[in-house]
Parts: sequence; C-alpha cells; structure tokens
Amino acid sequence: MRKLWSFVITVGGNVKEIIDEEDERLKSLRNEYGGDVYKAVTDALKEKNEYNPTGGYCVSELWNFKEGRKATLTEGVKQILKEWGLFKRKRM
Repeated sequence: MRKLWSFVITVGGNVKEIIDEEDERLKSLRNEYGGDVYKAVTDALKEKNEYNPTGGYCVSELWNFKEGRKATLTEGVKQILKEWGLFKRKRM
C-alpha cells in the first residue's frame, strides 16, 4: 500500500522515503490553502519519517516554541524544575 504523498527509494543500500511534490493531493493543498499550510504538512511528514520511519504512530517530543526548534534535555530539566518550584507547597 502506497503511503500518502511519498515514495520509497534506495540510495547506497539505505531505504529513504521522499515526499512526492508532484502528488495531486499536495498540489491541491498548496493551491487551496497556500504555501504556509503546504510547508507545515510537508515538514510534519518529514519529521514523522525522521523520528519514526518504521511505524506510523506519534512520538512525543520536547519543543522550544520561542525559538521554533526541538528543546535540549537541559532546557527540559530547567523548565520542569521551574514549574515544580512554582507549585511546591511552602512550609510555614
């Protein structure tokens, strides 16, 4: 069964999934909703394949929304400690 909007090729013995930009569904998406939506969909497909090439299920990821990128482990720990400090009960 063909996956949506993509095809599989072999490069140097490695299997790689490529987004088919000539796919009619992608073309109609770009024409109907514009380039921003098209880019969001293609980026999401690329990320899904990068992090989970064998499955089709979602994988949670820590995200730095201010900088528009994946958060580092250090940033995640700092945020957890910050939020934990806000909710920690103070003793009198």
